[in-house]
This record gives sequence, structure tokens and C-alpha cells, in this order.
Amino acid sequence: MRTLLTLVSAAALAAAASTQTQQVVIPKGMTTSHPGTTSLTWRNTLFHFQMLYDPSHFLDQGIDYPITITRMQFRASSGATSVGGDTYIGVTAMMCSSPSTYAAPSTTFATNLGVDTTTVFTGNVVCLPAAGTSPNTYIIDIPLQTPFVYDPTSGLNFLIDVNAPTAPVPAALPNMASSSSNATHLARRISTATANAATGALSDFASVVLLDFTPPPNLGAVTPYGAGCNDISVSWYENLTTGSFDLSNSSIRMVPNGTGYNVVPGSNAWFTPVAANLGLTDDSLSPAQPLGFTFPFPGGSTTDIKICSNGFVWLDTTQTAATFSGDPALLLGQAPRFAPLWHDMDPSMGGTVTFDIDPSGQIAYATWDQVPLFTNLASLNTFQVALYASGDVEYRYQGCTSDPGIFGWSPGGNANDPGSIDVSASLPFATFADVFPLVLAHLDRPRINRTLNLEVRNVPGDTTLIALNIGVFKVDPPLNLGVIRMPGCFQHASIDVGVGLPAVVPTTPLSFGVPNLPVLIGVHAYLQALGASPSGNPTGILTTNGLDLLIGQN
Repeated sequence: MRTLLTLVSAAALAAAASTQTQQVVIPKGMTTSHPGTTSLTWRNTLFHFQMLYDPSHFLDQGIDYPITITRMQFRASSGATSVGGDTYIGVTAMMCSSPSTYAAPSTTFATNLGVDTTTVFTGNVVCLPAAGTSPNTYIIDIPLQTPFVYDPTSGLNFLIDVNAPTAPVPAALPNMASSSSNATHLARRISTATANAATGALSDFASVVLLDFTPPPNLGAVTPYGAGCNDISVSWYENLTTGSFDLSNSSIRMVPNGTGYNVVPGSNAWFTPVAANLGLTDDSLSPAQPLGFTFPFPGGSTTDIKICSNGFVWLDTTQTAATFSGDPALLLGQAPRFAPLWHDMDPSMGGTVTFDIDPSGQIAYATWDQVPLFTNLASLNTFQVALYASGDVEYRYQGCTSDPGIFGWSPGGNANDPGSIDVSASLPFATFADVFPLVLAHLDRPRINRTLNLEVRNVPGDTTLIALNIGVFKVDPPLNLGVIRMPGCFQHASIDVGVGLPAVVPTTPLSFGVPNLPVLIGVHAYLQALGASPSGNPTGILTTNGLDLLIGQN
């Protein structure tokens, strides 16, 4: 470590971490959407409300440090319009770290206030116009006169308290975007239409709030970069944007190769459906359809399938989800699924979805014929998936368009993510049984006078040694190590200081202390781990991704 300190001190000067204003939306996941609306937060009458938000809304968005909140804004519900100008006179707003939780707050306002309760604003609030967009505009904008420091690692809920002693003039506010379930959205409201009230009524409809904040100075941070080797995936997919699908009037065939598929251009044959329309509607799923044979696929087999109106086929007929928008996390994380064109379609507005068995009894077909996009009924899609008793699969396309979504295949069950590929440009290609890459992960931030805890994950069973390399320089672009018989492996950091320890399968913990030297604040160090694994490649060494450490004080 002394060598590292010498190298780092010679390579860089100490610098403060950025303290520029950042933003976060709470509840988490509601930046562009919201599950509820309410007229009982910012009302067209006088009011008093409190809203409590679980600390996970900050922690799960990477804010695991104290923040100084300088502004709060409240969003109108999607599609609502208003001209603005509504004015509240004499508003008081407070913030605190609440001893109460969102799950069980008191209906007595004072009970929910914490010892750090701060009056952050007093004065008039003038409402801004609501544009009617989705997501809509923020129509309540309150720059804080007194900033508030909130530390989500304290375990205390974040609380906003607003009291408006007079009704707005004029009184024409639209509904506000909100949560709708405290169990799901981890937020709650206490409110009343009485100014300066002591008590209020509980509600699950807590406002969507945009907070401006600054992090503490000299904040430590970690940025992963690059990837580890032996990253093999049985799944494949392509992300789609509106109109980006380019395989109309062609086909793709997946031929089993033992552990995955050889994916090649198909015959572009088309089976004309003869079966009756399944009667699927928007975001709907068929009953289980018997194939008439046992269909093998990587990781299992099935005798029945379920067909979704949104362009995918479940191979596990216990599934009930008919999710409208394709998403890699869902494709990889849920059950086995073929997705010839998974995006938002609505067969209740036109077209048919059918299930047929070939006269040979050896092929089953799911066909979407002239099914329109939910967002554009003039955009029609005709495609089918053919499942062969041999295990072959063919995606066949006639005229198709696309909404945001994906097409591809995965056995699910948290399968390895290969990343999106341009399928038409990649054919032919092959997939094989998942081999997860060696990953170097951080558990906390690098700070002087603290221990930095790390993990090497996905350690193969025959690994005997894990080595951690600490470099002064980032190797960018990475050095391809295939020339030394380590295919798919890359060097991501300069080799300056190293330490080795026995491997622990499947996760090896690592830690080292960062010295209490202020000169290190603002300095970068670059980490990469290696594993001695005889089965990994001819050289017997696997490498991880890199970690860019910005050493801080906080």
C-alpha cells in the first residue's frame, strides 16, 4: 500500500468531488409515470399535509450519503392541463428525518416530526401551468429558503410538511401525480382541509416530488467499467425503438446445438393459419395450448404453451403475466419465453392471434396476423413462431413495425445478460449455456480512514487463488489478452500493486484500508481482480471488470 500511495501521490493532485446540484424523484420509479392521482395534497382549499417516504427511495437510487436539499417540486398528473397562476398566501413548509415510518405514521402531525425539523420555506406559492404532457410538468416549485440535510443511511423516513392557511386564488389546480399503495410504493400521506390542524387522515396517495440536492464535498465514488471474461449467454435479444425493426419479410431459425442455439437465416416459409381466433385482447394471455408433442429447449421441455397478445410465448404455463412492453430484465429474469416481437399490441382493435398444429403433427404455430400497435392502430404486425418437435424454432415475419420493446429468446431464471445485438447484422451467431463473467463489485464507497469492502463474484469451482490489482492508470481502451491465450479477457488497469488470497466459491470477499491521508482525497485508483481457474482458458487465468475509485472523505 505504501507503493500505491507513492504512485498515486506522484500521479495526481487532490481535488474536491463535484458538488453541483443533482436531482432525484421520489417515490423511486416515478420519473416518467405515476400509479395514482390526487386532489388532496395541493388542494383547491386551504390544507395541511405531511408525506413520509422510506429511505430506500434514496438508497436504491445510489444516494447512500447525506444530501443537502435545496428545492422541491410537485408534478401534475399526466394529461392534466391548467393555466397556472393559482396563488397560496402564507405557506409554511418543513422537512425532517421522521421517527415515524411510512407504514405506520401517526395521524397527529406533531408526533411524526423529528428532532431535526427545519422550516425550509415561508411565503406565497404561485402555481405554474400544467402542460398536459405525460409525464406532466411540475406546477408547484419551491426553492428552499433554508436548505435541509437528509441522511438516508440514518434509517429514518424523509418527511415533508406543508401548511396552507388560505385557499388559492383562483382555485383551479389539476390533480397531482402520486403513489397509490403504501405497501408497494413505500410512501404515505396524512392530510386535512383545515389549516394548522393537529390531526389528519391517512392516505396511500403521496405526491411525486422532484428534489434538487447537493452531495457533500469530497464524496467518494466508484464507477465500474469494462467486463470480465468467460461471459457466455444462452439468451439473445435486440432492443427495439419505435420503427426500428428491420426483419420484415424474412425469418430467423434457431437450431439446437447441445446447450444453446445456432441462430441462422430461416427459410422464410409461412404457414397460413386455419384455427379460430383466440380472442385475445389488450395485454392478454391465452389458455394453455397443447403442442401434441414434447418440445425440448435449453434448460427444459414443455408440452404446452401460452400465447400473449403482445408478441411472446410462455413455455411455462403457470405464468400469468401479459406485460405490454418488452424488457431485457423481464426476459432474462422470469420464465422461459420465445419473443418473436414483444411490444405493445392490441388485437381487440383489429387482427387475429391464432394457434395451429401442422398437419404433420410435428410443428406448432402461434401467429399474430395484422395486429395493430396499441399506440398507433394504423401500424400492423404479421408474424409467427414455429415450434418443431425436433427443438428447432423459427421466427417468421411479414410486414411488421415496432414500438419500444425487444425480440429474442431466454430460458429466464436470471439468465446471463448478453446485451442487445443488431440481429440482422449479426446472423449467423451461436449461443451456449450461460457462463457468468468474473465480476469485481464494491459494497461501499472509498473514503480515507475507512475500510473498502469488495467482492469477486461468479468464482468458478476450480479457482484456487484470487488476486487484486490496484493501478494508477486506467487502461482504456482495454488490452486484449487473447494473444496470451486468454480469449475474451482484457486488462483494465495498470499493474502497480497486487495482493493475493485463497479463493472462496462462488464469492470471494476482499477488503483493504484506505489510509487517513487528506492528500488522497480526489485521487483516482483503478482496480481489477484475477482468478486462477484451470478450466477458464488455456492460460488458466480469468479477469474481472475494472473499478474506477474516486477517493473521498465522505
